[in-house]
Amino acid sequence: GKIIFMFKFSAFGLVLVVSAFLAAPVQARVVTNANEISSSVQQQIVENVDIQGNRRLRDDDLLYYIKTRSGDVYDPAALERDLKELLSLNFFDKTATRVITTEGVRGGVNVIFEVREWPIIRDLQFTGSKAITEADILKAFREQRVGISKESIYDPVKARGGTRVLRELLAAKGYPNAKVNIKEEEVSATSIALTFEVEQGNRSRIVEIDFDGNEKFSDSELRGSMQYVKEHGLISRFKGQDILHLEKLRADLHRRERRRPRQHSRRHHAQD
Repeated sequence: GKIIFMFKFSAFGLVLVVSAFLAAPVQARVVTNANEISSSVQQQIVENVDIQGNRRLRDDDLLYYIKTRSGDVYDPAALERDLKELLSLNFFDKTATRVITTEGVRGGVNVIFEVREWPIIRDLQFTGSKAITEADILKAFREQRVGISKESIYDPVKARGGTRVLRELLAAKGYPNAKVNIKEEEVSATSIALTFEVEQGNRSRIVEIDFDGNEKFSDSELRGSMQYVKEHGLISRFKGQDILHLEKLRADLHRRERRRPRQHSRRHHAQD
C-alpha cells in the first residue's frame, strides 16, 4: 500500500545520543576507597598475584599490565587501577572480569584477577543481503572503523555498530526498513562464527511529491529544484533518484528550508 510521510520546512534539530560505558567496579574482599582503609589492613602483604579464566592469552603477557606484585603492601586502590588497565586492552568482557582477594597462608592476601576473554572471529558471513555485496560491506566496515573482521577480537558493542552501518547501506539502496540480526555460533572455547542476518524487506521508490503552503512557486518548480530525490520516471529510475534515501531527502529539505523557511512539503512513496 501507499505510505504517507509529512515533512515541514521547519528548523531541523540534531539530537546526539551519547552512550556512556562504565567500567565494572572492582569486586574485592575489602573497601576499595583508599581513604577508608585501616592502618592494620594497609600493612597486609600481597602473597600471590594470579590470573584465572584466560585461555588464549598467557599469564605473563597479562601480568605485564598489572603493577601489583607479590611482596607489595596490599592496596585496594592499586588493584582497581590494575583492573582498569586490563579492561582497557579490550580483550575482556567488562561485565564478567573482576579482581578478588582471598586470605593468604601467612596472614596476607592472595590477589586473583578473574577474566573472561572475548573470542576470536574465525568465520564472518552476511546472509540475505541481495542489494549489497560482501565486499562493499567489508569496505564500509573498514572505512568506518567498525572493528569487525575475520581473526579480529569479537566485541558485541562493535557488532552492534556493524548492524548500524549495514542498515545505512541498505537504506541508501532503497531499503530503509531493513532489519539486521546478529548470530553467534561457538567454534571452540576461544572462537566463534559470526553471521549478520539481513531482512531487506520491500524496496521503496518515490511515486509522488506534493507541496503544501507554497504561494510564490508552483509544485512543479519546487519539484524541479530538488537535487537528490525525484518522482518515479524513466530518467529518475535510471539515475536511481526515485529511490527513497532518507539522508538525501533530508538534504533536499534543508536546501529548500534555507531558501523558503515558511514552506512545507509532503511526500508520498510506495513500496515495490
